[in-house]
Amino acid sequence: MDSYLAIFSLALAIAGLVPILFPSTRVRLWTVTAAALSLVVLIGIYQAYEEYSERKAVRTVEEEIRGLLTKNEKGMTFEQIYENLYYPNFSTANAAIDGLVGEGRVLNDKIEVADKDGVKYVVRRFYRRFD
Repeated sequence: MDSYLAIFSLALAIAGLVPILFPSTRVRLWTVTAAALSLVVLIGIYQAYEEYSERKAVRTVEEEIRGLLTKNEKGMTFEQIYENLYYPNFSTANAAIDGLVGEGRVLNDKIEVADKDGVKYVVRRFYRRFD
C-alpha cells in the first residue's frame, strides 16, 4: 500500500510541474492529463518490477530445491523441502515446486507413511529426475 501511495504522490508531483513547463490558458486540462498519464505509467512500471522480482525469487528457489533433491535421491516431502530452504517463503516455494513439476524436472508420487502410533498417512514425495 505504501508503494502505491508513493506512486500517487510522484504522479501529483509530476502534474505540479505542468504549469511551469506549459504556461497556457488550459493549465487544468494539461495538469489532469499529466497526472493521469504519469499515474498509469508509474503503476505499470511498478507492477512489472514486482512481477520480475517474483519470477527471479521463484527461479532462485527452484535451483535451491533441485540442489536439495540432488542430495536426497530418495525424495523429500514439501515440508522437508520448505524446512531446508535458506529463506523459506511458502508462496514462493509452492510456485517453485509447481513450476518444476509442471516442466517435468521434478517428479512426484504418493507414499504411505506411519507415525509413532501406527497411524498411516499418505504424503506426496518429490524427487529429482536424473537424465
